[in-house]
Order: sequence, then C-alpha cells, then structure tokens
Amino acid sequence: MNAPISPGYACQPATLGLKEAMAVRLSPGRYGQPRSAIVLRDQNGTLRAYLNECQHLPIPLDAGSGLFWNREGTHLLCSTHGAIYRPEDGYCEGGPCRGAFLRPLAFSIEGDELFVADPED
Repeated sequence: MNAPISPGYACQPATLGLKEAMAVRLSPGRYGQPRSAIVLRDQNGTLRAYLNECQHLPIPLDAGSGLFWNREGTHLLCSTHGAIYRPEDGYCEGGPCRGAFLRPLAFSIEGDELFVADPED
C-alpha cells in the first residue's frame, strides 16, 4: 500500500505497515526542483529511507503518484522506466539501471516521529 506525500521532513513510522511506503518532502534541489525521500517498511518490518530518485535518470520513482511498489508488492518500481529495486537494500535488479543502488538516507526516530536526514542540508 502507498500513502500520499507528507508535509515537512517527518512521518509517523507506526502508520507504515509491512511492505508500505510513503514519500516525505525534502528541501528543493539545487535548481529548485521538488525532492522527496521514500520511507518504507520492508517485508521483515525494517524501516528504510531512500532518496526518491531513479538511478537511470534523476526523476522520482513514483512520478508524483505516491505509488512505489510493483503489483506483487515485492520491489520498488520506477513507474517511468520500469526499473525494479529491492526494498531491503535499494539494489536495482532489473531495468536500465541494473546493478545500481537507490541512495539510502539516514533517519532518526524521536518519540512517534521519523525524521529523514536531507542529503542536501
């Protein structure tokens, strides 16, 4: 399941079930383009955060739709290029960027909120 983009830099991880993902807004990019992180809970229940950017071309995996998973719910999917990424490590298993990795992002949990470290800050 996918959730709409969240305002700010935080989300509440308790709201993410297994194999769920949500976008968290980051500060605008160098040229003012919107940027976001993907926060997900993988099949083992582990929280992960990645920059929401395909490794083939620098566009969001979800193309703004808020949908990150393939139909089977096993991989993150670039809706533009069809690249598939393992949720547990961001490795691209198929598509034009096979062998590349999504950029992992650091995060912290404070109380009930998860804060994603913006790589540009």
